[in-house]
Amino acid sequence: MKKIIYLVFIMFIVLLTGCGSAAVKEEVKIIVPQGNPFIAVGNLVGEENIKIESVNGAAGVKAALVAGESDVVIAPLNLGTQLYNAGNSKYKLDSVIALGNTYIISKKAVTLNSIKDLEGKTILAYSKGGTPDIVLQYVLKENGVNATIEYQASLTEVVPFFVQGKYDYILAAEPVITNLQVNKKLELNVLNLQDYTDKTILQAAIFVNPNSAKQDSIKAVIKKIEKNVKEMNKDAAAYAQSIISKDVYFSDLGVEILSKSIPNSNLDFVKAKENKNVIEDYLTMIGYKLPNEEFYN
Repeated sequence: MKKIIYLVFIMFIVLLTGCGSAAVKEEVKIIVPQGNPFIAVGNLVGEENIKIESVNGAAGVKAALVAGESDVVIAPLNLGTQLYNAGNSKYKLDSVIALGNTYIISKKAVTLNSIKDLEGKTILAYSKGGTPDIVLQYVLKENGVNATIEYQASLTEVVPFFVQGKYDYILAAEPVITNLQVNKKLELNVLNLQDYTDKTILQAAIFVNPNSAKQDSIKAVIKKIEKNVKEMNKDAAAYAQSIISKDVYFSDLGVEILSKSIPNSNLDFVKAKENKNVIEDYLTMIGYKLPNEEFYN
């Protein structure tokens, strides 16, 4: 009798464990921009029933949100909100994974101790009208700093002007900053724009397709992303080693840049519905219309 009771108990535990760890049963297609959002899901690349496609820049994720064919799209929060409010996207906001990764940098010889040092200066920025630009303009205005902002299309295009000394100050982000320090051997002043506003800067977010028939598998994938982000922040060096061979984007960056940039990238997992007030504060800050309740997954 004792053996029977023991066996029943073991079976009960196994059943509970199985129920608590949902499986990804159908192929879930994820579109993600290169950069920190891709790094945040890097360990899911190659997993069974998870298909991750990385795209370069906002154009690819915008097209995915409008097309409505992918199960999950990781995109700038402002972009997903804007498209939803305009009726051009049905994707719902599930969570935010990239927070304040918005910096002004200069070379060590150029003074940059505080935001006030940008008074009267020229800053080379990128993606005019995008999240980093909106945050930069807001922070300058909030701190009463008058500066001239010039633009290139992307951060990749900004970097050569900085390296060649044509601009003293640029808008930048990780892992590019660490790349400049490691590969270009530049000593930098790094100013975190999050330090100059009391609003939480929210950048990349996870949007889910409400029309997908794979909702259980989508939930399972998001749980995997949450676990992955926690493991990444717990040991950046080990995480860098684990993803280095999973994609050419990671191998091109290299283990040193990955492991050194992750702690400064402010990658986290923030559930949207539970932090609606923080999201609305940020959207108000950047001048966006607040979406309806149905927007939150």
